[in-house]
Amino acid sequence: MREPTPREIDQALEGFKAHEKFCGHLQIRDKEGVVVPYRSSPAGLKLNRAIRRLEDARKPVRVCCLKASQVWMSSAAATQVFRRVLFFDGRRALVLADSDAHADLVFQYYQQYVVSYRHNPYGREFKGEVPMPRLVNDTERHLRFANASEILVGTAYNVDIGRSAPYNWAHLSEAAFYRDMGTLMTGLMQRIPNSPDSGIIVESTANGMGGDFYDLCMRAMDPRKAGGWAFVFFGWWEHPEYRLAAWPGFKISREELVEQQKYNLRVDQIVWRRQQIETACEGKIERFRQEFPGNPQEAFQSSGRTIFDMAAVSRMPLIQDAPRGRLEVVEVGIEKRVRFRQSGDRRGELVIYQMPRKGGHYIIGVDHAEGIDPKARTGAGGSDPDYCSATVIDADTGEEHAKLKERYEPAPWAERVHALGRVYEWAFLVPEQKAVGKAVIGELLKLNYPLELIYSKQRDPSDRKTPLLQELGFDTNTVFRPVLIAGLERALREGSIRLHDPETIAELQRFVRKPNGREEGIGHDDDVFGVALAVEGLPYAHRAFAYRESLKEDHERWKPVRYGRKGANDDDD
Repeated sequence: MREPTPREIDQALEGFKAHEKFCGHLQIRDKEGVVVPYRSSPAGLKLNRAIRRLEDARKPVRVCCLKASQVWMSSAAATQVFRRVLFFDGRRALVLADSDAHADLVFQYYQQYVVSYRHNPYGREFKGEVPMPRLVNDTERHLRFANASEILVGTAYNVDIGRSAPYNWAHLSEAAFYRDMGTLMTGLMQRIPNSPDSGIIVESTANGMGGDFYDLCMRAMDPRKAGGWAFVFFGWWEHPEYRLAAWPGFKISREELVEQQKYNLRVDQIVWRRQQIETACEGKIERFRQEFPGNPQEAFQSSGRTIFDMAAVSRMPLIQDAPRGRLEVVEVGIEKRVRFRQSGDRRGELVIYQMPRKGGHYIIGVDHAEGIDPKARTGAGGSDPDYCSATVIDADTGEEHAKLKERYEPAPWAERVHALGRVYEWAFLVPEQKAVGKAVIGELLKLNYPLELIYSKQRDPSDRKTPLLQELGFDTNTVFRPVLIAGLERALREGSIRLHDPETIAELQRFVRKPNGREEGIGHDDDVFGVALAVEGLPYAHRAFAYRESLKEDHERWKPVRYGRKGANDDDD
């Protein structure tokens, strides 16, 4: 056999980066124990795309995967580690599972990959094989190769295992079920270099609300605090195996019809879903949603007494990839205009679900940051103070159009709310009055936001006398707070509002009644109160809009007319 040319070697090495082609040289055992060629699953393809985006940006690979059960994510993550470790001198990988049985299964993946690749190395089609280094050891869940590369597979029982040696790659499988994922991750992250050639993949099904995996998912999903983590979600309806032929007389229920429309499901997927709920989940829809979620928000089941109707919340039409950015005030001649500038890194403070329509009526619920840190109340480490949050609702349809969220002091926050209200056709504002709320309302008045478009229960929109600060805004004290929450609960249950923001939906699902009787979120609840304030102001908004329209009509009716030249008002006689 002739030696490959330099061009053929370069072609083989470049193609080696194409993960799907590489996987075509591997084999794996299927559920029946039969060795079959490895084929990249939809879950694996989704994981690979996330990793490639980070690698192309020359960033360390940090991927958090929330998935439905049994969608072949672990075997897909194993192929990623296999390709990136043993072909490079001195690289080391740590692979952890939640139990001994699971660790044995994952180790078998690697053993099968080694055997299959040895007989079918990558590059034969280019006459430039990429050889696998000689295997030195494959016992006790430990693969060692002659080039000093290693893959160690174990359990997460020992929380200090990540501190034992430096690693280039790590794969944590079913991490939500670890005894102490937080301590383990703290040690492990100190041993993985912060370089583009390193990576960590954390994947799991959900295990209730709260815990270290839950916190990691929430952080990875939030573009403001992802910290370099990419988030991958894979729902049950994306997995090709989860289908079952319908039996004679099968009829779709009303609840199933909602799910079908939400995810564009086929009938055989609906049949499988019903069968799985009845047989594997003991007829409990909550258990099915935890093991086989359709979206990230329904994966985590609350551990407290939820206040809002979870069925109503789950029906909300989420939009995951809406444009993000911020509002800018630009000068056009002598006029100042507000425009939306989209951000390229998805870290913008403003997310737009629908642009305003000319002549539309909008209402904005404005919740102000009080500087409260939810972690401080629980004694948890770190710092994560609350946010300022403002939600834009169409007053005519109840549709969510936008959400503004960031940490600001009263003056700059008022400036951004003013700009947002101006963009949305001079929206009706419902600001929180308590604590720093008075300062924000005062700043809005300084900015000359129309007085009739700021919420007040006592004042009539036509009252033009100088207002008292205590007359404006909604007081979220212990007396009126339950009233505010009850109004939002009714709106959700009756379907009079339609929310699109995934963060808001997640907060609604985590909003519970604590043992002391207080209604609050597990973590942040800023978005909940932003929406609740908007709902509270709906009846008052229409009254304000009607008054504003009457002002326009009066202005048109009594507009001055110039006489002394021929025009529309001249007498033709």
